[in-house]
Amino acid sequence: MTLPLEEYVLGAVRAELLPRTLQEGAADPLIQVQAIVSRTYAIANLGRHAAEGFDLCDSAHCQLYRPGLRTEGPTDRVARVVAETREEVVTFEGRVIQALFHSNCGGHTTSASSVWGGPDQPYLRPVVDTFCASMSPGDWTFAVTESDLRRALNSDPRTAVGSTLHRIEVTDRNESGRAGLLTLAGSRTPMVRAEEFRAVMGRVFGPQAIRSTWFTVSRRDGRFVFAGVGYGHGVGLCQVGATLRARSGQSPIEIIAHYFPGTRVERAAVALALPSQPLHIGEIP
Repeated sequence: MTLPLEEYVLGAVRAELLPRTLQEGAADPLIQVQAIVSRTYAIANLGRHAAEGFDLCDSAHCQLYRPGLRTEGPTDRVARVVAETREEVVTFEGRVIQALFHSNCGGHTTSASSVWGGPDQPYLRPVVDTFCASMSPGDWTFAVTESDLRRALNSDPRTAVGSTLHRIEVTDRNESGRAGLLTLAGSRTPMVRAEEFRAVMGRVFGPQAIRSTWFTVSRRDGRFVFAGVGYGHGVGLCQVGATLRARSGQSPIEIIAHYFPGTRVERAAVALALPSQPLHIGEIP
């Protein structure tokens, strides 16, 4: 599928924000925030799936996009609000940022390096989110038998424990309280990043299983029980917090500045040449 950048941004906004949120009377600032962030993310990640023959996928691996969710005409409010942000991107020191975002931070975002390793970006440092914390923090639990969990772990060489699984220990926690490293004690005892563990579990049990890495783990009645808060990797913009900030009257600039400290919102023509060719969007099963 090929389509112009602005058409892609509109489809991403409609896919990333809940329909009931888009219909709210005070939703315009939030729509603008998501449009600016989604556009920035798309430009920063062009060619992410070059090996597969397209730029971006339509799943949460990149950002959600739904084909067919396009402009319905001049009376389409969402399309009009997105168009008001045309060519606007988030920059840091004149360069387009890696505009990461997630669903629910549980009250505190985290740094990219603590999730994936590598160098930190100044604009992706952890911030307290009192708005997200003011509502239900997204408590969740997931219980799984030892045999089912062991089979899931053995499906990936990074987490394979062999024929037995004795315990899972949180070896390290980052500044937000999220698990950073896990020790998987079994016939083999690998140490893995918590986000890698979450990805393996998500492929087997679905994204609703281990919703974030902000969790504790215990054993009860023959099951491993994970109890946590939040949803997503926790880096960058928190969509729940941004929604509440928009409802409180904060402007798109204020919201973006909170989650990406030290950044600016400016027209893309100032910061870079916009892609002249349509984007190629691929499907991930």
